[in-house]
Amino acid sequence: MNTIPTSELFWVILTAYVFFVLGAGLFFARNNQSTEDFFFGGRRFSWWLIGMSMLATGVGSHSFAKYASKGFEYGFSSTMTYMNDWFFMPLLLFGWIPIIYYMQVNSIPEYFERRFNSTVRNLSTITMLLYLIGYIGIGLLALGSLLQPILGWEINTIIIVVAIISGTYVSLGGQTAIIFTDFLQGVILLFAGLLIFGLGLAYIGGFDLFWSNLSTTNKLPLADFNSPPDFNFVGIFWQDGVVGSVGFAFMNQAVIMRFLASRSVIHARRATMMNVLVFLPIGTVAVSNSGWLARAIENISPGLITDLLPNGNANGVFTVVASLVANSEAIFAFLVAAVVAALMSSLDSQINASAAVAVNDVYTPLSKNPSEKTRLRVSMFTSLLVTFVGIQAAFLFAQYGTIYEAHGAFHSVVTPPMVTVIFLGICWTRYSSKAAVLTFVLGAAFIFLGIEYPQTLVQPFSHGIEYVEAKPWSYIRALYNVVACVSIGIIVTLLTTKPNQSHYEQIKGLTLWTIKDGPTFFKGSKVNENAGSKITFDGDMIKVLDDTDNKIYLPADLMKDLG
Repeated sequence: MNTIPTSELFWVILTAYVFFVLGAGLFFARNNQSTEDFFFGGRRFSWWLIGMSMLATGVGSHSFAKYASKGFEYGFSSTMTYMNDWFFMPLLLFGWIPIIYYMQVNSIPEYFERRFNSTVRNLSTITMLLYLIGYIGIGLLALGSLLQPILGWEINTIIIVVAIISGTYVSLGGQTAIIFTDFLQGVILLFAGLLIFGLGLAYIGGFDLFWSNLSTTNKLPLADFNSPPDFNFVGIFWQDGVVGSVGFAFMNQAVIMRFLASRSVIHARRATMMNVLVFLPIGTVAVSNSGWLARAIENISPGLITDLLPNGNANGVFTVVASLVANSEAIFAFLVAAVVAALMSSLDSQINASAAVAVNDVYTPLSKNPSEKTRLRVSMFTSLLVTFVGIQAAFLFAQYGTIYEAHGAFHSVVTPPMVTVIFLGICWTRYSSKAAVLTFVLGAAFIFLGIEYPQTLVQPFSHGIEYVEAKPWSYIRALYNVVACVSIGIIVTLLTTKPNQSHYEQIKGLTLWTIKDGPTFFKGSKVNENAGSKITFDGDMIKVLDDTDNKIYLPADLMKDLG
């Protein structure tokens, strides 16, 4: 493997950037006094800050590796995953976000206990931790693949080093550190991604030369319907567009914590709309374009790209293109720093979310009224622990093959039961606890049967996709898994006794049909729908007593005006 040469300037810039990001995050998080601050940042952030933070979390280091590599192999169709977010937006904006915010749900497993019972909570906790730790492993592997062309180290060594940095950072900073640094990194992420596109076009000789050196197939926005087996439209739609995207928005604890850190439901909705309608389309170009540039450069000068890829693996194509098109060492260092920013954004969110699930859904229920300081210490320790487990997951994924396929296969197996229980739980008030338990248990059983006997169980759902013995229907198996889980949930519910009225009283505010009860629960009393009157007064009329309670005193005349 040929290593991309670097100078001392490169490492000075990269190191300075990393220390700046870590220091900024820890500065903002210096006042963390409770798990409310550590996990949700005090629930005080505006929509624009949350939206940019969500972008940096969703478009992370694995995105640079995944979509740039597929852009190199298949062209513009690498963006089709990001076209699949629109159809579930109404349910997310007007259903799921109000439910979890108004009902003050700290985690998805907590929602399941309140909607169903503790057994469902325990099953979902296991699933959620597997999901988040898998995401951590994918992120570590992705960054290792992107840095390997520069460092020339073994991939496992890189994974361990970056995991230590990320785990230590999050264990000290928490959600406040994440949100503030993610905002900075989100801006840098977009700028760097678009910068490399501009530099790449200049390197090639302009847009016309770039366009003319892409094949007709590379210019299509969608892949072929059912071929090739490793990248086709119908498989990617069900695995990445439906199971992946819906799972990311509805069950990913890192995203849920962004919603809960918002100032209000309105701010959470604004952040989501801005992220999907504005930030994500730009982010799609930012993470994919290096692959398009690489394909055009390779067509112009055969071997120029592939000779620099470790073992011919396209996962590191972003770094290779950056080294070619950057016209200075400083710019190259900045572009690589953007990838490091993407890594930190993804990893810190998933590590913090894993700690939230472990503390809220494992440690606290098993302990007898632990103090906030104890919970905070456990949160920090758990952040380090899940990072260690994530390293093992990264080693496992490294044996699978490409990051795109490893991530796809992981999503297809882990996500369907949880997504099914969430959707049936919020949309169908009759959906029972017994059905939810069996959706997890029997759903997992059918998923493993599909892995063991793909030609019998998955083949009817294959849509004509070619069977590959080593990786049989990695993507389209998501459709089989979803159908199996949904069928189990519906059949078991219809076969069980219809719940009594007390059941519907217990789930008020937790379903689409009882959302109106959420604000009352959130406030603790009946909501006053009437708009209040505004009174203007000088700030110096207010006196704040400098004591532990920070009491506010208002003049008698002003109190009369306020009623």
